[in-house]
Parts: sequence; C-alpha cells; structure tokens
Amino acid sequence: MSSELADQISDLSISKNEALSQFESTIPLTEQVRSDLLEEITKLSQNTETRKDLYELIIDDSYQFLRSLKRIHDVTGAIITNTLQSASKSDKILYNLFSCIRSILKDDKEPESRLYYLGVYSSLVNHFKIANPQHLSLFLTFASSENDSLQRSILVLIIQNLKFEKEKTSEIVKEYLEVVSDEAYIDRVSFLNFVIVLEMCFPLVPEVCAGIYSDDKTKQHILNKIEQLTADDLELMKYVLKLIDSSCLVETCRNITVANYFQFLVQGCQFKSDHIRVLSSLNIVKLWKFLDTNKKSNDLINTKFLADILVSYLKSHTDEYIDCCIEGLMYLTLYWEVRKLLRMDVELIENLLDRLQHTSVETKAHHVQSFNFAHQYSILTIIANLTKLKDINDVSETERNTANLLKSVSAPTARSESAKEDQNSIKLFNEELLNKYKILDSITKLKTIKGVSSTNALNQVIRIVYHLSSQDKSMRVELVKQGAINIVLSFLLGSTKVDHNGATVTSVPDSDNSEVIETRVFALRSLARMLIAVDPNLSFKKYDIKTTVPFLKELLGPDISKYTGKNPLTGSESYLHEMSSLDKFESLLALTNIASSATSELKKYIIAQTFESFLVNFIVEFDDIRIQQAAWELIANMITEPILLAKFFNVQQIENKKRLELVVKLLNSKNVKLQCILAGLLVNAAEFDMICEVLVTSEFDHLIDIITEILGDETNEEDLILPISYLLVDLVYGAANINEELLTKLSSNAKLKKSIAHVLQTVNTREILQAILEVMKMINSK
Repeated sequence: MSSELADQISDLSISKNEALSQFESTIPLTEQVRSDLLEEITKLSQNTETRKDLYELIIDDSYQFLRSLKRIHDVTGAIITNTLQSASKSDKILYNLFSCIRSILKDDKEPESRLYYLGVYSSLVNHFKIANPQHLSLFLTFASSENDSLQRSILVLIIQNLKFEKEKTSEIVKEYLEVVSDEAYIDRVSFLNFVIVLEMCFPLVPEVCAGIYSDDKTKQHILNKIEQLTADDLELMKYVLKLIDSSCLVETCRNITVANYFQFLVQGCQFKSDHIRVLSSLNIVKLWKFLDTNKKSNDLINTKFLADILVSYLKSHTDEYIDCCIEGLMYLTLYWEVRKLLRMDVELIENLLDRLQHTSVETKAHHVQSFNFAHQYSILTIIANLTKLKDINDVSETERNTANLLKSVSAPTARSESAKEDQNSIKLFNEELLNKYKILDSITKLKTIKGVSSTNALNQVIRIVYHLSSQDKSMRVELVKQGAINIVLSFLLGSTKVDHNGATVTSVPDSDNSEVIETRVFALRSLARMLIAVDPNLSFKKYDIKTTVPFLKELLGPDISKYTGKNPLTGSESYLHEMSSLDKFESLLALTNIASSATSELKKYIIAQTFESFLVNFIVEFDDIRIQQAAWELIANMITEPILLAKFFNVQQIENKKRLELVVKLLNSKNVKLQCILAGLLVNAAEFDMICEVLVTSEFDHLIDIITEILGDETNEEDLILPISYLLVDLVYGAANINEELLTKLSSNAKLKKSIAHVLQTVNTREILQAILEVMKMINSK
C-alpha cells in the first residue's frame, strides 16, 4: 500500500475493511454513523487504489450495492460516478445498474425509495451522458397527484432522455399515452396519471402530446370525467385544468379546448375554490384571443373579471398559484382596459415590485442563490406593457411590410386599442414608477440581469427603458442616474457583430430574428434619447463614449455610400430601411451632444463614421427640415477639425466647392434656426486665416449681400444677428488683409451701411453693438 493511501486510511475513524463491511451490512445505522460512513466510503471511491474494492462490489452484486448506497443515503450517486469514472466497459456496467434500478423500482412502491433511486438514476445519466429510454415506460406510471417531488424527478429523466435519445424517448412517451388513451374506460387513478404525464410532456414533445390531446378518444375520456366531477373532487379538476394550460402551446389544441371545454372553464371561474378559480381564469386568459364574439360577450366573463380573480389571489397568497396569477396578468396586460385597471392599483404594483426583487436572491452568508426566471420575465413583461405609451415611431398597418404584418397579427399586442388609453395617466404612472419606486435601480440589482441573464427578461427590460425614455428630459436624466445606459449598452454589445472596412466601423445584429432586431431598435432609440439629455462626459464611467457611435449610426438608416436602390439590404441589416425620420433626427442630436464636448480624436472618429455615409445626403435633405438642420448642427460642432474643414473649404475640388456654395445658399433660407447654425459654422471656421481667405476670395460678394439682408430685416432675431455680426467682422478683416479694394468697395455700399445703422438703432446687445461698431470703424477708415 502506498504511503499516501496509508495516510488516508489512518485518517479514517474506522479501517477500510470495517468501512466496507459496514457498507455491505443491513444493520440499521444511527444518523451520525450513517453520515460518517457516507463520508468514508466517498473517500474510498475517490482514491485510485481503494476504489477497486468498490468496483468489485458493483460487479459482484449491483442490487446489493445500490441498496447499500440508499442505506448510507448517497443521494447523488457520487460513489458510483467516482468508482466508474476511469473503468473500462463502464457503459455496460451502467446499463446494468439502470436495469437493476428499474427492477428495484418495479417492486418497491414506497415513494421515498422511488424518489431516491430515480435521483441516483438521473445523476448517472447526467454524469455519463447515456440513457435507456425504454425504462421510462415504467417510470411514467409513478406520476401521481400524491408526490410533487416524484413528478419533478420523472420530468428531469424525460428531459435527460430527450437530450441523449430524442427520437426513441418521444416514441416511448407516445406509446405510453396511446396505450392508456386506447382503453375503453380509465379509472380515476389511471386517468390522473394519464393527465399528469400528458401535461408534463406537452412543453417537451408538443408534437406528440398535441396528437394525443386532439384524439377523439382522449377528448371523450376528459369529457366523461368532467361530466362526473363533483364539487369535492378538486384534485382531478386541478390536473385537468393544468393539462389545458399546457396544451395552449399549440394552436390546434387551443381550438379543441375552446370547442369542447370552454364551459367547463367558465364554471371553474365561479367555483368556491380559489385554486380552481385561478387556474380556470388563466386558461381563459390564454384562450381569449381565440374566442368568438359570442363567447366574449358572456355577461360574467370579461377581461376585468378575470383580472380581478388573479389580482385578488395575488394580494392575499404566497403559494405556487401565485405563478399562475402573474402569468395570467402578463397576458391580460395586452388589453388596454386591464392596463388601465392595474395602473391605478398601488397595492398590486408594490406587490409585483417586491416579488420582482425576490426573483433573484443571493444570501452571501450561506452562499445560496435563488432564481425564478419565469416570475422575473412575467413581472417585467407586465411592467413593460403598463408603461407603453402611444409610440410616435409606430406606423399604420398599411405601411408595414408583409413580414411585420404577419408578426403583428400572430398574437395580441400591447397596442390593442391603445387609442382609448389616457396618455397623460400613463405618463404619471411612469413618472411614479421611475422616480418613487426607482424601477431601473431595482432592475440593475437583479443578479440575473447583471450577469448572464435570461434573454427574454432582458428584452422586457429594454422595452421598459424605451417606454420611459420617450417622455421628457427629466425622465431621461433619471434613467441615466439609475443605470439605464449601462443596461442598454450591455445588451447591444452582447448582441452585436462589428465589421471594419478601413476607417469605417459598422455594428450589426448577430441574429436576424425579428424579436431580437425589434428589441435592438428599442435599445438604439433609448440610447439616443438618453444621450440627448445628459452630459456624456459625466454619464459614461463603465463604457467609453466612443462605443456608442456605431450604434447611433444604425439609427441613421442604410449607408448611402454602399447601397443604392429601393431595398437592397437583406438579412440582419434589412431593418435599417425601417428607421424613421425621428430615429435619424434623435441620432443626430445625440451625436451632436457628444461632439459638443468631444476630444479631437473622438470628433475625427464621428466624422469618419458619418460624413460620407450619411451627412452629405442629410445636409441637402428637404423632405424633413429637422434632419437637415440637425445634420448641419452636428457638422458645426466639428467644423474646426481640419479633416472636416477640407470638405467645405478646399474649393479646388468640385464637391467641396459645391458644399461651400450650399452653406452660403442656406444661410439665406427662411429657417432662422438653420441660419443660426450655418452662421455659427462659418464663424468657427473663419477662426482659421486660411478659411477666412477662402471666404473672401470665393464667396465675399454673395456673403455680404446675405449679411446685409439679415441685418436689415431680422434684427428681432438676436441669436442670428450675433454670429452674423461676428462673420461680418471676419470678412472685413479678411478683406483688409487680402484685398484692400474689397474694403474700399464696402465703404461705398450704401445698403450695407443702412442695415448697420438699423442694427445700431434697434439692438441693445453689447456683443452685437461692439462687433458692428468695429465694422463701421474699418469701413469708415477708407
């Protein structure tokens, strides 16, 4: 024996032989001895030398070995996995162990034994990645209403077998259910087992279960049992309702339920049992969209009535049926009348927010984590639906492309009859949710959102941010304070592919799934809105502000330098054609806000990403003056960068000369705001002597004429007069330095002098007067 082994054995409270002897014995053990023996046998199984003895025990008598494991309560089967992990022909041994467990369970009716052996069986399947679906034929018979833990163990085994032997497992499940269904009569116990197994398997093999559920024999069995139900047989009624709930996954099954069991569900809503009322309500809620007008016009059953059942139970209970209530409310908030009702229920909202916090719990002292993804998703979906305002980006159905139209009619949406909702009351609700309840702050603390979270839940978080960001600036600022920018960027970075083409960086979705792309657009819009409202330098600590530029660029639509035609993009980029004018406008405002305090390096990056691809087109965009104006404002904020100056003032190139001519032309537009932007652009550019020289030599007369008209006609627009006055100063000094004749010409320009005199008479702003007086001084010196 090696010294290492000798040391290990000496550390044990009993010798190896004694441990093995006690392991094989059938003498009852005290709890302490059992615990010690489990620890010692586990150690033996972990050692390469001593595990050989355990291996021999398995080979000699697998039945006895399994019973010994149960006796010391090795619930995970760790001793077997340790013993066999390096053994040759382990698959053969495992299949034998599986068969032994099946034989034991065939005769052992004790629920505790079944639970134990199924647990060991499952652990071996999971560890060694092999399965024997044939054994499910027996295990499925164990499913009953008496032991939920046993049901869960069977469910785990079905899932594992589907993972490793999907086709065989599906066939076994199908055969099992068909055999029961084919019986002319099913007693109560067999019927309960049939219903439980069918309900359990629906989400796993819906194609198999849908066929069984739709079969006439199954329908007759269910109808017979429903007709024979008494008010006291709540158990059978509960499991039939759970089966109906699971069947709602499949459209054909929903139709069968409506045709055959709807009255049963209506009666269930009027039962004294709260559980039956909740389950019945949940089923009707899921079927509501598929009911005809006659059924919906029932005097008693309507969406408000169903909501009242679920809300009342939710407020007063904490058991498993809370899941049904929350799921039901998630569906009901697709209807405006229910949304209106729930927003006014402060107790309910506080209840949901409290439950949301408990969907992701970490107890550091005990290192226990508890996650309830279904709860979390449902509550976040409810909040997303309740915060939904009428979206200015929504388009009418006639404007949607075919794919979106099909998607929109496949299920009820939160837009249903939203015109009937008071938008102001929704805004007040949203403000309360954000400012009082700090909803985003709460969401950012959820472990499942901060870490590797449920994708579906994160999609709902993005929807919530999007809805809240559509309101005023104060809401957007508060969103940023509560971490919304980090959530949005985390989502975008986690679902993006980045393409590099020279200096151009393009971000695209890593999936062409329509739901992923819709959520992405919500995230992009939210990002732009928040960036408009805050100082980027103060709001970005976790991420570099530069990270946002490719995302904001997506909102500008297709890159015009790469594509032509009506709809040239396909796949994951086709969504770019659906960007609205508002998307482009808000993206430009966000980029402008970033550029206003950006470093030279960041400005160059923005220019490289946007100018040739978008801005050259937007600055001549006359369909939407907002876009044109915003594009010019962005350029004005970056015009001092040499790379951008060249694109307007290097007039040796025709394209650049045309752009300068456009600047001068638009300076004379009727849009005062645009005039202000362009005047500021020219003033900033003219700080460079070289640019001032270009203006004097190529556009002097035209600019003087425009300035003369503005000074004469628009003195009430002081925001315009100030930069125009500075521009006039720059031109006069430029003329003095470059061509004295131009200055002499100005001294005889009566119209200009008249406009200057008009400014002096009507304007009181000191900065304007100083500039105008400086011009007069220069002109009069000639």
